[in-house]
Amino acid sequence: MENMEYKKVLATILAELEKHNIPYAIVGAVAMGFWGVRRDTVDVDLLVKAVDREKVIAFMKGLGYDHLVASNFADQFGHLIKEMGLVDFLYTKREQGIIEESKAFKGLGDIDISVALPEDIIAMKLDAIKNNPKREIRDWADIQTIVEALGDDLDWTKIRNYCKLLDMEEAYEKIFGFK
Repeated sequence: MENMEYKKVLATILAELEKHNIPYAIVGAVAMGFWGVRRDTVDVDLLVKAVDREKVIAFMKGLGYDHLVASNFADQFGHLIKEMGLVDFLYTKREQGIIEESKAFKGLGDIDISVALPEDIIAMKLDAIKNNPKREIRDWADIQTIVEALGDDLDWTKIRNYCKLLDMEEAYEKIFGFK
């Protein structure tokens, strides 16, 4: 969203997540930025546990966000103040995974920022491609950019395992080819 103040939005949202003891991981383009991979974006994407969904909806509404879109696996919120932008929450039912393996980055004062690992970002993009072919061009471009930037530092076994888990084993060779 044009003129979105990402630091302000993150500080506000992360403070609420901490206040409500909701574990999370930043995902999407903002997460890519923490790993040194830059891409323009119009929103902030966060992954939280599905059991925390109602708490998220309540505190987002309390912050003045409108609940724009709801689906089985995600909610999108928008704010009338354009600087507060768009925020997407994605939900996971897994007990262990991306959130627990996220890396804490320093920033925003006293708040550690939990960011999904690059391999997990790749997996989420593969899942998005599988479930919504309209996203294919953008998400493959993101995967390519991540691999080109981080190549040898990536956990290739983890990426291969995600491809198997998603029943997209042919994708591994394509991803490895970006290296």
